[in-house]
Amino acid sequence: MIDGPALHAHALTSLEAADMALAHADLAIDGPYLAEHVTRAFVDTAIGGRVPGAALTDLVVEDAHDGMTMRRKWRLEWNEAGAAAGLPGSIFVKATPDGPYLRETLAMLHMAEHEVRFYDEVQPEVPTIAPRGWFGRSYPGGRFLLVVDDLEASGCHPFWSKDHCPPEHARAVVTALATLHARFWQSDRFDGDLSWVRPRTRKLGAAWHRRSFIDARRAFLASDHAATLPASVRETLELWSAHDQAVYDYWDRLPATLLHGDSHLGNTYAKPDGSAGLFDWQVIFRGPGLRDLGYFMLSALSDDERRAEERGLFDHYCDELDRRGIHLDRAKGWRDLSLLTLDSMDAVMKTIVRGGYGHAASGLERGLQSRIGAMIDRDVAALLATVIASGEL
Repeated sequence: MIDGPALHAHALTSLEAADMALAHADLAIDGPYLAEHVTRAFVDTAIGGRVPGAALTDLVVEDAHDGMTMRRKWRLEWNEAGAAAGLPGSIFVKATPDGPYLRETLAMLHMAEHEVRFYDEVQPEVPTIAPRGWFGRSYPGGRFLLVVDDLEASGCHPFWSKDHCPPEHARAVVTALATLHARFWQSDRFDGDLSWVRPRTRKLGAAWHRRSFIDARRAFLASDHAATLPASVRETLELWSAHDQAVYDYWDRLPATLLHGDSHLGNTYAKPDGSAGLFDWQVIFRGPGLRDLGYFMLSALSDDERRAEERGLFDHYCDELDRRGIHLDRAKGWRDLSLLTLDSMDAVMKTIVRGGYGHAASGLERGLQSRIGAMIDRDVAALLATVIASGEL
């Protein structure tokens, strides 16, 4: 008889094969999923339909750029009823990319489905730290359409990954992360309406995702980027690649909350009042909150800034959790944050070997050096050896 975990793994493997096929298939989709499907009639129904008598009088594309997804910014003009009701004067649209190879990652990890569900089901509970969603639909094979507020139109300042992160913004992002994490800390809802927010080792596409990181580590360590790595860091990365499953299992045993999952500087924004929020919620999953915190700090701070600011930001995160009734053992928490450097290192290595995913080279280099410094300063090698030997930290 097949046991539960084995059956679950078999089901995920079968789903991965189906998702890959669907990403490349020529599907007939019954619903809007391309940028050109955002027409006056669509906006009138999806947004204007919320207000009696509201009607769109003009719809103009103000910006367009494509990457893993199609992205468009539209300027909207409403009649008197729509304007009086405060319907948006500008929207941001994410839609299905043209190339099947671009849809692969979206399909395998169910990224579009998760982001649509975030805006439908989670964002209303944390409205101060994420844009408002106006419309969302996802379909098989990585097809989707998502309409959210245009942040810049509301006076917010989105950051790019290459930008300098002012100390006040770093502190505000940490507050936003604590707000998110406290809301869903060890929530019973992960066995109910939030069961779709899965832990790392049971994420949809988990086996495919793990293989992609193993391949990326191997490619990175064979590249010119690794030529100047300290020997101790190289050895730690090789040990990590050989024993990553033991560490993933350990992380899955830690107190869990809902994670943004991709909390680098380029997915954050500053609001006019100085507070902060996050966008691009397509890789949310369940795990230790310190994962989001560490991922953000190592993307946003230079190595010198990290040394000067990381303890203060860690304490601020713990203080913000305390204020919300969540109490971390700070000594244990610091060890966990330090071990999670490996997860953040995976992200930057994969981004580098895959061509940058549109991130500026200067931002990637800053993040790489900050992570290398953190691995040494935090003695990640010793922490990794402890988890491999005992399963605990």
